[in-house]
Amino acid sequence: MSDVAPPAGPAVSAFFAPVHDTPEHIRLAEELGFESAWVYDSPLLYNDPFITLARAAERTSRIRLGIGLIVPRLRVPVATAAALRTLTALAPGRVRAAVGAGFTGRFTLGLGPVPLGALEAEVGELRALLAMREAPHPEGGNPVLPTPVRGAAKDGDVEIVISCRGVKAQALAGRLGDGALTGIFYPGGLGELVAGLGREMPVTVHAVGAVADPGEPLDSARLTAAVGPVVAVAFHAFAEQPWRMEGLPPDLRAQAEDYVARISAALPGDRRYQQLHQGHLVEIVLPEDRAILTPENVARFSFTGTAPDLRERARGLAADGVTELAVQPGGDIPRELGRLAEALIA
Repeated sequence: MSDVAPPAGPAVSAFFAPVHDTPEHIRLAEELGFESAWVYDSPLLYNDPFITLARAAERTSRIRLGIGLIVPRLRVPVATAAALRTLTALAPGRVRAAVGAGFTGRFTLGLGPVPLGALEAEVGELRALLAMREAPHPEGGNPVLPTPVRGAAKDGDVEIVISCRGVKAQALAGRLGDGALTGIFYPGGLGELVAGLGREMPVTVHAVGAVADPGEPLDSARLTAAVGPVVAVAFHAFAEQPWRMEGLPPDLRAQAEDYVARISAALPGDRRYQQLHQGHLVEIVLPEDRAILTPENVARFSFTGTAPDLRERARGLAADGVTELAVQPGGDIPRELGRLAEALIA
């Protein structure tokens, strides 16, 4: 019998799509023992993440508060840095920010992800401005310097995490990030990502998940409401970026190709970007998304299973080098958040 103890699970955090009730959900997450509360940043879909976290800061005292993702060019860095400084004044030592090339923060504008050069510049400028140093303004390149008036928030202590998927983004995270963020569906496995980053780099994995009752089918009405939207998002990504289908198992690739063909016929090409992402990570809106909500796809694209299954998966993530698992509850959020806490938090 081995004397080596099985790996403990990663830290467990919560992810939320910011809406009116999210600050109260974050208060509940703190009460339930979650490490951090992350909120998305996609202005055409959700409430403002900075205002949401400011409201949450006033309701909490321990839980860390993160924005994921800050996308370059949605705001200029001087505005983003001012918002982050304000948050650090409300929640000292608790503020985190993930910066990435963008998904719906860009796609809903009819634009693709920003180039890595823009991502690198954003991180550098944010770090400078948060430290009250000069940074070049994107318009004209003039050096700008924070000079807050009396009573305004000054320098901000913010952990900056880099969202990364490809090799080049991983290298950027290794050079500039305090940590890395990725999704749970990673071709080749998360161990491959961690190996590329190096074991010393903290890695946060984002997932949408739910705890199934023993014997409950993964396509039950409750679980479909809770995690079905992330299945839809996976297929929306195939429609936006067909290269994501490369290397998929043959059965999944066939599903993805069929979905892309159906959605292309259903949504007009010149306005597809306005319609494809409706309900993003919150609800199923498009009729074409119903057919892909299978038990197999729930298992592939979400963090869903019985409590013992999820604990085992979490230990597997820790063994791969994942340091934080950030799970978004869906459907009845307070109920599903409580079930996740009971399953994953000691």
